[in-house]
Amino acid sequence: MVSAISSQSTAQPARSRRRPPQPAEDLTRESVIEVALNMADTQGIDKVTIRGLAQHFGVTPMALYWHVKNKDELLAAMGDQVFAGIEIPDEDGRPWHETYRTLLERLLAALRSHPGAMDLVGARVLHNEKGLDLTERALSLLRGAGLSVQASADIARASLQTMMMLVSVQPGAEYGFPQSQWDELKARKRAGLAALPRDRYPLLLESASALIECEDDATYFGAGIDLFMAGVKAQVAAL
Repeated sequence: MVSAISSQSTAQPARSRRRPPQPAEDLTRESVIEVALNMADTQGIDKVTIRGLAQHFGVTPMALYWHVKNKDELLAAMGDQVFAGIEIPDEDGRPWHETYRTLLERLLAALRSHPGAMDLVGARVLHNEKGLDLTERALSLLRGAGLSVQASADIARASLQTMMMLVSVQPGAEYGFPQSQWDELKARKRAGLAALPRDRYPLLLESASALIECEDDATYFGAGIDLFMAGVKAQVAAL
């Protein structure tokens, strides 16, 4: 009896083992980059920070450094990722300008998938495999159409710049700002235009809504590609 009581009195209570807190979702390099891109799209590129990403995943900032060394590496990876899903058009016997248009359409679709990253993609096009393949294909089509090395390089560069511009300045989108502020920003633009003297700016006032809002995305982006391709075809026709 005494030994039993002694044994019970000296026994240590079982300790509950607490599991360390787990991230809200799988923390990988790929998931960090994707969340950062979505953050740029919805809040603006300036809102993408290591601390903000850590809060999203429910981890400390140091945990992210296992996946990206620093913010510069993160931004570079974000720019590279925009190109990753582009399917480069193959040789299929079509006229060069039809294939080139397909290339532009696919590039534009990739850019539109992450409009908040437009400030990143221009500097990364020659630093990732898909960007290199895209550029090589563009140059091949342009050289095959008879353009010089310099003219082909200029047009290939302008192709990316123009598609980026179509996305970044799309009417009705304010990609440098959180989406929650877009309506307010557009209202300010409307108020500013409405205050202009009608006798001096009658056409501008008539076009105010068309300038501020994009009535149809397909028409807007299609017209942008049409204008660009018309210029390229004119250069080839002038050879």
